[in-house]
Amino acid sequence: MALLLGLAPTPAAALQPPRPLPHYHPRFVTQTDERPMNDCLWASAAMLIDKWTNGKIHPTHQRLRALSGDHVKGSNFDDLKVATRKLGLNFKFSPNGGDRISFSGLLRRLAHGAGAVVLGDDSRLPRWYGRWDYGFWQMSRKDRKKHPSRDNHAVYVERFDRRHGRVWLMDPLGRAGWKGEWISIWSLRRFAWSSGGALFVAVTPTAKPAPFHHVRTSKATLTQTSAALEANWSFRAPRKWRFPGVSTKTSFSVAKDPLLAAATSTEVAERVTDESRPSHTVVASAGRSLTVKAPLPSKAGTYYGSIKLSDRRFGRTVAQVGSVPVFVPGPRNASLELRADDDTAEAGKRIEASVSVENTGELTWAETPTDPDDPDPEARNARLVARWIALDVDLKLGPRTDADGNIQPAVPPPTTLDAVPLDAGRHVVVDASLRAPWVIGRWALVIDVVDDIDGSYARLGSKPAVLIVDVVAPKGRVEID
Repeated sequence: MALLLGLAPTPAAALQPPRPLPHYHPRFVTQTDERPMNDCLWASAAMLIDKWTNGKIHPTHQRLRALSGDHVKGSNFDDLKVATRKLGLNFKFSPNGGDRISFSGLLRRLAHGAGAVVLGDDSRLPRWYGRWDYGFWQMSRKDRKKHPSRDNHAVYVERFDRRHGRVWLMDPLGRAGWKGEWISIWSLRRFAWSSGGALFVAVTPTAKPAPFHHVRTSKATLTQTSAALEANWSFRAPRKWRFPGVSTKTSFSVAKDPLLAAATSTEVAERVTDESRPSHTVVASAGRSLTVKAPLPSKAGTYYGSIKLSDRRFGRTVAQVGSVPVFVPGPRNASLELRADDDTAEAGKRIEASVSVENTGELTWAETPTDPDDPDPEARNARLVARWIALDVDLKLGPRTDADGNIQPAVPPPTTLDAVPLDAGRHVVVDASLRAPWVIGRWALVIDVVDDIDGSYARLGSKPAVLIVDVVAPKGRVEID
């Protein structure tokens, strides 16, 4: 199991309060799917919540009523507030619920992408809008004086069309599959209840585009300093776009195979600095670019680093880099540079190369006594070891047979190049002649320092030298598998 180090990510800001997206429209919810049909408020509210959260929350009207605890007809906005609080929404309503809204104020909000539940008298709607339940519409007109509450109704509206003086109506008395229809603002105003100029209405916040709408993020440019892993992105965005901030999450997990990590590593530029290790991830924005600096683990070793940026409104991933090999050097460290005449080799042929080796750590690689009183030192046996790692290779081909009839393994075993018992600050160049693998394909030649006491220096955070080699079929020989 990968070990996740205790590096605290930048404190992620809580997601911003829900707010509709432009041009998002809720699914229609009917109250006619059960009898008696007394859930007009809850069906309209279900569409309101769908609109408010861009479809992330789209409860049934039965679910909303259950959340409110009101199991009989006659529900109101106070009951709805109980239900919405359990869904994490800051529900306000007019006229006495903290959001006093006039009719012109309602139209203004609808024009800016909001949705609303409007309470009113069904009998005051024109005849056409009473077609879904004509008996209810007509009965309420006849009995309004005796039973003034009989025609109480709730509808959902959105999309103010200023040019034609209309809004989009979704009456929960409509049947399943209905999409809604236009209604004149005159008819809506006649329908709606009001008190002192304020409507009985609940309105979502106005619409706002997603933080990174129409924004394109470049591929990350990665840099490792002595103290941090840095990632830089640039943005292509609309002219008036402004960076809205992001939540960041960083993590480092120990690489089980440091040599494989080096062979398959994303290109990370190294910059030598003496800067101090930052205590937390730092995010810096300038114009159309963004830099994230994540502090490296304090313990030496080889890790996979990940950085993830999320927008603060929806929690959606804006940009990320994952599984970036990061080498954190310790007191025993090597700087290796591998040079070869060519990065293409014939299968089974030799490659001439040279390896520059420098002890850039604080400790010697020479023999060291295990006990000050023991005059005989323990053999450290520091040496340079080459290993082939298959990248784009079909290893199912198995062992190969060379020209002498000898069976050669598909993956060559590690090869010791030379002893390197260097003291700190010493440097040496080792010439090497290595046989290429017998299986054609893309391989990585990885050079590491190994000793008998500490083992692989790559595990201690020392970056191996890597050469990518394309192994091809020998000239004049046709491969037959």
